[in-house]
Amino acid sequence: MSGIGFQATRRAALAAGLAGAGLAAFGARAQTGGAAAALDALAREVMAANPEQPAIALAVIENGEITLTKGYGVKKLGEPAPADERTLFGIASNTKAMTAAALAMLVEEKKIEWDAPVTRYLPGFAMSDETVGRLMTVRDLLVHRSGLSLGAGDLMLWPEPKNRARAELVAGMKHLPISGGFRSGYAYDNVLYVVAGEVVAAVSGMSWEEFVRTRIFAPLGMSDTLPSPEGLDPRRAAYPHARLGPPIRGVGAQKPLALDPQFGLAAAAGGVWTHAVDIAKWVRCQLLMGQGPNGRLWSEASAREMWKPQTITASTDGPTPGNPSRATIEAYALGWFVRDYRGERLLTHTGGLAGYISVTALLPGRKSGLMVMTNAEEGSVLRAMRYGGLDRIQGRSDFDWTADSLRVQAKAREDAVETFKKTGSPVGGGKKPTLPLEAYAGVYRDPWYGTITVTKKGKALAVSFDKSNGLAGSLEPFDGDTFRTRFANPDMEDALFTFEVKDGAVTGATAKPLSPLADFSFDYQDLRLTRE
Repeated sequence: MSGIGFQATRRAALAAGLAGAGLAAFGARAQTGGAAAALDALAREVMAANPEQPAIALAVIENGEITLTKGYGVKKLGEPAPADERTLFGIASNTKAMTAAALAMLVEEKKIEWDAPVTRYLPGFAMSDETVGRLMTVRDLLVHRSGLSLGAGDLMLWPEPKNRARAELVAGMKHLPISGGFRSGYAYDNVLYVVAGEVVAAVSGMSWEEFVRTRIFAPLGMSDTLPSPEGLDPRRAAYPHARLGPPIRGVGAQKPLALDPQFGLAAAAGGVWTHAVDIAKWVRCQLLMGQGPNGRLWSEASAREMWKPQTITASTDGPTPGNPSRATIEAYALGWFVRDYRGERLLTHTGGLAGYISVTALLPGRKSGLMVMTNAEEGSVLRAMRYGGLDRIQGRSDFDWTADSLRVQAKAREDAVETFKKTGSPVGGGKKPTLPLEAYAGVYRDPWYGTITVTKKGKALAVSFDKSNGLAGSLEPFDGDTFRTRFANPDMEDALFTFEVKDGAVTGATAKPLSPLADFSFDYQDLRLTRE
């Protein structure tokens, strides 16, 4: 799942079914009372209310001190191995704040400037709009205001690509279509964080992975944290889980997925794997504005710069009795969302991979916060833990976030299924293809993605996204010159291909997700395929 950028995906909003997982809690760090005890009780309550939830990992910081690191549940449904405080989870887009911190350290060393053009550090960098490419700054890479559409270019990152180098991804940026105005609005992306990681590499002389390992993880004592999935020990990891339908992802029984770590190429956008003990040290460093156990990693001035709002993402009339968490205004800073929460400033970010969702939430005025990591796509769990946890840090319990999150997610699931039935469950059987099936076979090229190959196998067509693991399967007639995929991997979103026919020959194709509820990282709509 994309999900690297979880904020805008639909998967977090679906699935709230109930049915059976363990409630055991393992490996708690000694509690000091206060919010830690209340949050421990909340985690148990949330697990009981969501009995198909396999696991939660929780880290709590109060007034700059780590007061709780703990695991709840099991690593994999149907197996007894408990999830404890050292069970590894993918944290996806929570990685983005680490990339921002890496850049901040290089700014302090005067190796880069926030508002210098990217081309100063990556001379080959370009965008499809020449002016945008020339004006794009290091700061612009982090704040989702480039003019790219939501999730643009994610097919270069997800599913894990075959034999694609980061230099190839950076080179492909000049072909990605720009659909909005530069610096005129918000649309979440991942690819520009990969570019930001390449800026780190270019000016530091070490890869992004090596930089964060030596400059962030080592000084903080995050000895088990991995900057990318490479080297992940499956025995130490929580397995991913999801509801795969029918009729859509997000409903049905909770099932384990294959442990297939992704996003090595996009490590700077979402590659980190960690556990509660280690991530607590990172959260504490953030709350202490860069202070580590043996000295500063970055200055207070850099901390304020990273927390400064840059791009407005949402605004409302504020809290309501039914939703006391609703922010008056929300903005994106440098790797963080910034908003108001019950009268205080909140820094937060979520992350999503296929089968994992997580959230960081900081109340900097209290030097307190939490990190929640889960191994299922249950939005009710994450919502209850984030807002219920923040309330408990504030010393309040006047709203039942556990019950309300179940209600919200059940309604979201019901609405999604109804929408899918009305508009998102297209049935083929329309007009027959205008040409014999073999006429559609061939190699099709998109300038930013690469090639997609259609082959005739017996009496049917097959399709393969040549740079993507998992995007392969049958291609079936749907309506005239529109065909639908049936990918063999159930974790992939199917697509509709519409072939362009001119003078009796196929010249190209466009594509779009089959379901309007598809995760945004399957950005098929950005493909402009020409036949080779």
